[in-house]
Amino acid sequence: TAYRRQRQMCIRDSGFSLLCKRCTMFIVALSVIVSCSVGQQVRPLDDSARLASGFEGGVFLLDGESGEFFATSEQWLVRAAIPASTFKVFSSLAALESGVVASTDQVIRLPKYSSTREEINLDLDFASAFALSALPHYQHLVREIGATKMQSYLDNADYGNRSMGGGVDQFWIAGDLRITPRQQLEFLRRLHGSELPFRDTVMAQVRQIMQRTERGGNVFGKTGWATSAEGLHTGWSIGWLARDRKEPLYFATLLQTTEPGDSFLDIRLLLSLEALDQVESQH
Repeated sequence: TAYRRQRQMCIRDSGFSLLCKRCTMFIVALSVIVSCSVGQQVRPLDDSARLASGFEGGVFLLDGESGEFFATSEQWLVRAAIPASTFKVFSSLAALESGVVASTDQVIRLPKYSSTREEINLDLDFASAFALSALPHYQHLVREIGATKMQSYLDNADYGNRSMGGGVDQFWIAGDLRITPRQQLEFLRRLHGSELPFRDTVMAQVRQIMQRTERGGNVFGKTGWATSAEGLHTGWSIGWLARDRKEPLYFATLLQTTEPGDSFLDIRLLLSLEALDQVESQH
């Protein structure tokens, strides 16, 4: 009887030891999963230039080489806002993928032109419509794509909150579509790496029309500006800086104000370029 009791105690002790080991292994595995889901830590960016501008918002970078995020504000990194004309990057992918646009030199003709911007009141090839951020031309293209197909593209690419509320030709400028700076950065990384659910040739064409003149032609991107019915101005600049023998530095600047003044137009990209210089000087 004493032997039996001692043997049962040993079995219980062995079982408890095995349970502890399994619990430890589970905790370690869980910590790895949590660490991966949280991602790299967010490193601070100097916010003095944004503060001096007087506009609310923040400037954000993603180092494609290290996977590190940089932010002037972690709260604004995950603040959702209407994408405005930065959505033209996505709608360009959709237009080419759907066949509504066959190539970047295809001319887009509208029945009539009534924009207050005279430079877009004419027939434009697709690349020029993107560069000039010609809203009427892109509204025409999105109507041609259609709500059903556009919704499927948004869902498959997991773009922002994927909402088309507000109308098929309004949802990204005055409707319900929202995206955070972090989502913009991750979308850009997937576009650069050809990881979006579009054909490789389509993504290559969109990357090409995104090229700008800044930094010797090594900046690729798009700006955006939308004004709500309540008078809130939302400004964006998004894109990346191409680097030799390194993955790009991706950028997203989000600003909001009720009084944009004369500086709002240029400050969006200027803040992004200053942040890129800041991080590049540290490497």
